[in-house]
Amino acid sequence: MSFGSDTQKTEQPTGKRLGDARSKGNVAFSPDLNSAASLLFGFILLYALGVNLYNSLYKTMKVSFVNLTYKDFTTDSITNIMVSHVYVLMKILSPFFGGLLLIGLAMSYLQVGFMFNFGLLKPNLSKLNIISGIKNLFSAKSFAKLIFSVLKLIIVGCVSFLYVRKEFRSKEIIDLMDTSLSSIFAISMKLMYGLALRVSTALIILAVLDYFYQKWQYKRNLRMTKEEVKEERKQMDGDPLIKSKIRSIQRQMAMKRMMSSIPKADVVVTNPSHFAVALKYDGAEMKAPTVVAKGADLIAKRIKEIAKKHKVPLVEDKLLAQTLYKTVEVGREIPQKLYYAVAKVLSYVYQLKKENKRL
Repeated sequence: MSFGSDTQKTEQPTGKRLGDARSKGNVAFSPDLNSAASLLFGFILLYALGVNLYNSLYKTMKVSFVNLTYKDFTTDSITNIMVSHVYVLMKILSPFFGGLLLIGLAMSYLQVGFMFNFGLLKPNLSKLNIISGIKNLFSAKSFAKLIFSVLKLIIVGCVSFLYVRKEFRSKEIIDLMDTSLSSIFAISMKLMYGLALRVSTALIILAVLDYFYQKWQYKRNLRMTKEEVKEERKQMDGDPLIKSKIRSIQRQMAMKRMMSSIPKADVVVTNPSHFAVALKYDGAEMKAPTVVAKGADLIAKRIKEIAKKHKVPLVEDKLLAQTLYKTVEVGREIPQKLYYAVAKVLSYVYQLKKENKRL
């Protein structure tokens, strides 16, 4: 026997629960994924744009040192030189930093989609609570984060060690002392780029795993009890008692409308006691006779009483009354297969009305 099973959060969060959490800025997000992706693609961009960046910076620095030979420095000349250098540096570095910005935005969008919430800018004084801060520091979530950080450090260290050990055993490194300074610089840059690429790749793999963990933890924290699911379903679908009351009122209103249309009917076809169906036909507005009211047993009795009160003819036809009751809804025209049977009834009624007028 499971005690308090209704209070245990065993149910997956509903769409409304997830939507409410998202509106408050509570989403599954891994900052490590953004950092690792920016680091990896940053090195790729640096490798792709490295030569152009180096040449542009070289020309800029050369112009700067040439300007130092000027003897007539003034405030305006220094300002112009600084402004021109800032503009040139921005122009040189904008592709690199612009690429990093786009990568960061793309990774954020892939994780949480488009979300802009001004409510997150409001100060939250509860975060300044020292007691809750200490509890969070020693919580299971903090412990899991610590374990993951240590694991990340170990994996990055192993990747770095294995790469460095492999490269330092290569013939290219062994013969490094006999090469020129430019060759040493080129080989060093190659080693640094290779190491950075492998480390950032390892970091992004770990960050992807962290994202899936954050998503699992996020849904786990938003789990609901069975009672919460029932209550939410009531709020969305409406209370069953209220819905039942509304349906009852709607039926009463429909019944009143139906009963009010009986005096305008041309004929009421009866079974004679079980069914009653009121028909009306207006050749100018209708393609075929229309059922304006129908009922069985007590409702049929009430239909006949209203018809008698307003002198609407009653015609007994058991088969036709039963067929009309079962196949035609109120407000609908009769089907083509019943045209002949209904036409006979209406013809009889019209003939009866003519005779009454003569009398």
